[in-house]
Amino acid sequence: HAKLRGAIAIGFAAWQRHDGRHYLSADTATFAASFEAPTPRDSPATRIELEELLALQASRTAAQVAAARADRKTDIERFYPALGLDPKNAPDLPHLHRLAERVEDDVRIYVRAVKERFRRLRPYEIEPRIVACIDDVRGDLSYPSGHAAYAYAIASVLVAMVPERAAALESRAREFARQRMMCGVHFPSDLDAGRTAAVRLVREMWTDQGFVADLAAARSELRAAMGMQLIRAVD
Repeated sequence: HAKLRGAIAIGFAAWQRHDGRHYLSADTATFAASFEAPTPRDSPATRIELEELLALQASRTAAQVAAARADRKTDIERFYPALGLDPKNAPDLPHLHRLAERVEDDVRIYVRAVKERFRRLRPYEIEPRIVACIDDVRGDLSYPSGHAAYAYAIASVLVAMVPERAAALESRAREFARQRMMCGVHFPSDLDAGRTAAVRLVREMWTDQGFVADLAAARSELRAAMGMQLIRAVD
């Protein structure tokens, strides 16, 4: 029986590694349960957030809308300018792209678990005066913001590779996340929860040897492309 239980445990761990996750294996339900519930839709706190979104909507410019739409897809190259790289003439960085895709895969799975636990509606579904300026979120849930979680996770990983660009990367993550408020598809608290998710998940990724190895390869590749001396690993 002990051998059977051991085989089952090994099999379960292997299954977890093949359900779309790369660097994380913790239970998604436990992760989701660690988050506080968002405020009720009819609460004063939610109304304050809705009024903030309405104010943003009233003041947003065509240029801001265009920038938000440009950031609607999660793509590592959206962070290249913060690294001093030109996306239109970017170097070939296969290790970096693979790492970013794997981090995104993992983050998405855990954020989805939190979304499903709380099932918070989008702001425009609660307040009809809010007009979303992007249309790729219909029928999806609001809390936490997957966009914010992606932005802060990717920025954290990039800072580990190029700490010299930390300020620019962190600023870009905030901007990338805030675009979702600008377009009326996320509450401010959704962004806060997305950042919390990113911090927790990236911290856990650092305990995985596969992540550490992939990050080291991407770091060497990126710093070489930027003409920067390789630095000691950041842990």
